[in-house]
Amino acid sequence: MPLKVKMLQLLIVLTLCLSALPFTATAQQILSVENHGNVTHYTFEDLLKLPQVEVTTSNDYVNEATTFSGPTLRSVLEQNGIGENDEIELHALNDFFIVAPAQDAYAYDVILAILKNGEKMSVRNKGPIWVIYPMSDYPELRGDVYNGRLVWQLDQIIAQ
Repeated sequence: MPLKVKMLQLLIVLTLCLSALPFTATAQQILSVENHGNVTHYTFEDLLKLPQVEVTTSNDYVNEATTFSGPTLRSVLEQNGIGENDEIELHALNDFFIVAPAQDAYAYDVILAILKNGEKMSVRNKGPIWVIYPMSDYPELRGDVYNGRLVWQLDQIIAQ
């Protein structure tokens, strides 16, 4: 038998063997929330299972009113025992972080946006999570202080 035929047969057998192996895909963690040593990890699917809120707003980083959706920051904080009097660190993938009062999440429908105009956000487009304040609904949120809290590429929340 020619060498090419033997190689082709071997390739077919290997392909069949590999396709018979069990394939288990695991969802990728995109957010961790830490409250005094207790850590909860969330995947995109976990966040999607939480009640979703839609916010149509504009800010310094989008050219026009844009619709964002995702769970409220409040719901994630509550799940992790983080109260309105706590301070939270919001960390991004690039090691940027800010400290913000958790009170913001209890006073306004701040969301952990996982969809922008109905589409998942890539890291390149400020995803997979972008902290969004409802700035168009509340004039007091339109200043530099709150624009600085619009953390994109959010991957970690830590209660102080």
